[in-house]
Amino acid sequence: MQLVAYLNGERIDATEMAHDPWRALVHHPLYETLALQECGLRASRVTRRGRQFFKHYPDVECPVNHKSESEQHLVMKRALKDRINATPGWHAEVELAHPDRAWIADVMAFHTSGRKLAFEVQLSAQSEEEYVFRSQRYLDDGIAPVWIVPESLDWFRVRLPMIVTGFGKSSDLPEEPAALMQAAKYQPVVRNVERVGLVVDRILHPSFRWAPGTPKQQTEALAREEKNRLKNAAAAQLQATAAAAAKLAADQEAVRKNAERDALFLERAAPPDVSETPAAAAAMNIWASVVHCVGAGHPMLIWRLVEPPARIDLRPYRPGPENFQHVRAHVAAWLEAHNRGLVEAKIVPLHGTERRQGFSCPECKEVIQGRWVASLPHTKWSLIAAGTPSRSGRTLPPWEVLRRKQAEQLPAGRQKLPAAHHQRTYQEAEPVISPNGKPFWMSEARNAEEIAERQAAKDARAARMQAIRDNPRYRGSPNGFRFQCSDCGGMFEDDNEGIHADGGCLNPGVRGAGWR
Repeated sequence: MQLVAYLNGERIDATEMAHDPWRALVHHPLYETLALQECGLRASRVTRRGRQFFKHYPDVECPVNHKSESEQHLVMKRALKDRINATPGWHAEVELAHPDRAWIADVMAFHTSGRKLAFEVQLSAQSEEEYVFRSQRYLDDGIAPVWIVPESLDWFRVRLPMIVTGFGKSSDLPEEPAALMQAAKYQPVVRNVERVGLVVDRILHPSFRWAPGTPKQQTEALAREEKNRLKNAAAAQLQATAAAAAKLAADQEAVRKNAERDALFLERAAPPDVSETPAAAAAMNIWASVVHCVGAGHPMLIWRLVEPPARIDLRPYRPGPENFQHVRAHVAAWLEAHNRGLVEAKIVPLHGTERRQGFSCPECKEVIQGRWVASLPHTKWSLIAAGTPSRSGRTLPPWEVLRRKQAEQLPAGRQKLPAAHHQRTYQEAEPVISPNGKPFWMSEARNAEEIAERQAAKDARAARMQAIRDNPRYRGSPNGFRFQCSDCGGMFEDDNEGIHADGGCLNPGVRGAGWR
């Protein structure tokens, strides 16, 4: 379907012919010369549902592949032409062809100043490259293109002047073409929701300029941006490669320096001389080693309660019970007897989320790394405090030594009750436990004897609490009813010593393997 044909070389626009002249066209003496402008073959005029257009004459075989235009396409071209013709200074023609037929504009608008606009109705799908090619082809001939599309194509990299109508190939046909100019859609040209007709008027205004530039200019700008992007990406890749190489070199240098520091620490370490100052008797075994801080070389004594393994342990050694007061007392006693000016290392908390400790130099504050202590072989350690040996000759663990000492201090014929069977006493606000295990209160006493018994239980508990507060092994909280055991670090409340009573927390099997 075409809107323009030629009759004896004269251009005929179907949209400009009135009804009567259109009907009389078939009686024109030269009607047989009526031809379509694209192929030049014979055409016939057609009226369908009140719309006038041209098509091939019946039985005419055309070798040209004409673009298929729907009725919606023809109606939109008619609506555009009418809108342009209603604008002062503008005149429109439909299906205007290039002299060499390089293009055929759906609606060509002419201004009295010589300005030309080609309105292209594009209802079917088309690639961005095709939009760019056809637009630049118009611009090369001094004509500004304007695209009429059903939906926005704002994802295109090259921005083109487009009017969004919401009217597609499958849309219902309006009774009057002018109704299409009243549709309101978001218009990228004005960046707002606007009616189609008003956007056409905006483009026809003499002050309208398309700021993004021509497709050729935009394509060149995009190519420059892509070139710069690739250049920057290559530079960033080189920079990242150089940074990675520098980091690798720095890491290797750090590894080398750490290896040197490790070797220097291991070379300087030596077992303390116990020939003149032998190991003292103690409740536990304490091994010690004389080491030097790597930075300044200050000598110091470090110690451990766990026997150094024959094979090097790769896990960093962290002191724990080594910082207990009774352990440090044995270390200080041996240093005092040694009398060689050697000082003991400090045990300080380490940075981090875990509660870790480590040895540090008492002079320069340098931390002795846990991996250094773990790397010391057993030949670098000496026993400075030894536990009591058993009949079999082996050294008894500290909890066994404490148990035997406590057994020796008991009177003859008396056996110590287990810690779980200690008698409990209570405060004023607590019930007293009767012999059958059930609680009862002071106010429930039935006679003077029961009151005296219960008062005696209260006094005994108060004395027991005072004894716990005075016990140097326990550190009390401000409220006076919560205590921490200095032997193992465990907590208990009131007089519920449990396994902490008489050093029972050091007995084997009463705590988990990782309690230290």
